[in-house]
Amino acid sequence: MFLSSSSKALNSDLDLADAIKGSGSASGIPNAEALIAFTEAVHRRDSNLVQARAKLIDEVGVGGMVDAATTISIFRSLNIAADSSGIRLDDEWTDIAARLAKQTQADHFRTAINSMPIDGN
Repeated sequence: MFLSSSSKALNSDLDLADAIKGSGSASGIPNAEALIAFTEAVHRRDSNLVQARAKLIDEVGVGGMVDAATTISIFRSLNIAADSSGIRLDDEWTDIAARLAKQTQADHFRTAINSMPIDGN
């Protein structure tokens, strides 16, 4: 949701489905493939994290990699804090999150088991 909101604020034409599914080439995000690979490696603690980080540094520099790592940690900490606190989303946000998860197929990620079931609508 944050990504879609920030994209609108920047008047950016972002295809969230492409960004989430890992097909960065059509997403409209510069260096998308390297950013997605780095993000996936960080979240999954994959053995290719060192290579993904090096590739990202090659493409966006050390500062860009640090910015990406900071952004990843912020998003991850927001999810962890919300999950652990038991905060209930209001119905409007629940519906928006469910639609976004289906649109981007984020409901297929392993971590989806930690979220409320998504209605089949």
